[in-house]
Amino acid sequence: MAQQALILYYSQFGNTARLASQIHEMTGADILQVKVADQIFPQDMEATDVVYKKQRQTNRLPEITTKLPDLSYYDDILVGGPVWDGQIASPVMALLVKLQGYQGKVAPFSTGWSDTGNYQQDFIAHAGKLTVLDGYHVLTHAKPAYSSASLMSWLRKL
Repeated sequence: MAQQALILYYSQFGNTARLASQIHEMTGADILQVKVADQIFPQDMEATDVVYKKQRQTNRLPEITTKLPDLSYYDDILVGGPVWDGQIASPVMALLVKLQGYQGKVAPFSTGWSDTGNYQQDFIAHAGKLTVLDGYHVLTHAKPAYSSASLMSWLRKL
């Protein structure tokens, strides 16, 4: 792991937040939850999916309300988010827009219900000129499931 790392994550239902906390505990990296306005997404995943699909179709991403720190301080940024329809969530897409110009490495991590889909490829497709490392992807109801050993193995490779 790099000398200075930042964990940025978006979590709607808490799964990605728990994974981000585990990463924080293992690394001691700075951590910051990425937020959007309260009324953007419903508290129901099916209703959220409708909003999300429209955002992707129209390329109208939600505004990030979190103030980001000076990113030049960090060697690596670990970007976490949920898997929505096998892809990155729109708040993560919006975050990647804000990260453009960052000169360090970016490593995605994600949590999903039962399928990671094309998360890594979608992340890379939306990363622009960012340098993207291999990510860590876990599922809450299928494999690959979370294990501290697999997480530590991924972190050692960064």
